[in-house]
Amino acid sequence: MQPKWHIAFCNVTYTEYAGVTYKQYYGSPAVMLEAQLAAKEYAERRWGVGRFMHPGVDMPGCSFVSFLGMEVIEPDADEIPYVDTSKPLITNVADADQIRIGDPRTEGLMARRYEAWQYYRDQGYTVGMGGYSGAVISSAMEITNSVVLIGFVENPDGARRVLDRIVDAQQALGQFDASLRGATYSGTTYVGDDYAGLLSPAMFREFALPVYERLYAGNQSRFMHSELLRAEHLRIAREELGITVFHGAGCELLTLEEMYEIMGENFWTQLTPQEMLEFTPAQIDERIAEFAQCGCSHVQLYPGRGTPDGNMDAAIESAQRHCPGGPAW
Repeated sequence: MQPKWHIAFCNVTYTEYAGVTYKQYYGSPAVMLEAQLAAKEYAERRWGVGRFMHPGVDMPGCSFVSFLGMEVIEPDADEIPYVDTSKPLITNVADADQIRIGDPRTEGLMARRYEAWQYYRDQGYTVGMGGYSGAVISSAMEITNSVVLIGFVENPDGARRVLDRIVDAQQALGQFDASLRGATYSGTTYVGDDYAGLLSPAMFREFALPVYERLYAGNQSRFMHSELLRAEHLRIAREELGITVFHGAGCELLTLEEMYEIMGENFWTQLTPQEMLEFTPAQIDERIAEFAQCGCSHVQLYPGRGTPDGNMDAAIESAQRHCPGGPAW
């Protein structure tokens, strides 16, 4: 086994290392870029791992559903903006046709993504606009305040229309993003949909697989992340959807043995932000050693806000020692 190791730096570490709040970070493309560059410099100077950071357009995870019309709450405290699920777009899946797809240059947080993309372009950075992660079931729950779960049972045709409308919006964003880069959109290679595991395996096959197939289109590379899947869900995704890699971070309902049995070496493991925060250095080393010996292709470190420097030191040293494949830059 020759697993590689990787570090997932994102908004929580960019802002902490750069010493800015989320409000400052998300409120200005200039601050966002400056924070990412400052964080990259800090990570390189402190640990020699700055190459894991790549400046790019960033917005809260709720940016996609805000594009569909959901209201966003922007806290005064140093917290990430979130969607107001108490004000769903629809309360009955029979109203799926009311879900509108607007202009990404003007709608919700997607407008801020577009503004940030323009700024990065003007600063000489060739990046995508993004904002479409493939979170179809999760987005359906957000825009209906979870009523879609009832719809899967009581009005399956209406529930399918909700999911299809969300995929329409994801594809519209993908096409718009590709046009900004002078490229042709041909589907995604990544689907991240954490709440899909709330469906039974049979319902997962009936409702989730068709929309994922639409998103992946003809792509042979099919990377998936979904935290609530069980072994039967993952087996369906591997055998019937043809996913090529599974990102097993935070998958408490799947064992490492099950992931290896279903995916072979084609899965990632992760030391989560909570573990990076709470574990002792000895526990961190033990966990990384377990991951490195389980048959996975990648062991990922995911530092969060407040990760002790000593824990970060221990995690990097342990990854270097236990993962002979080296860093996956």
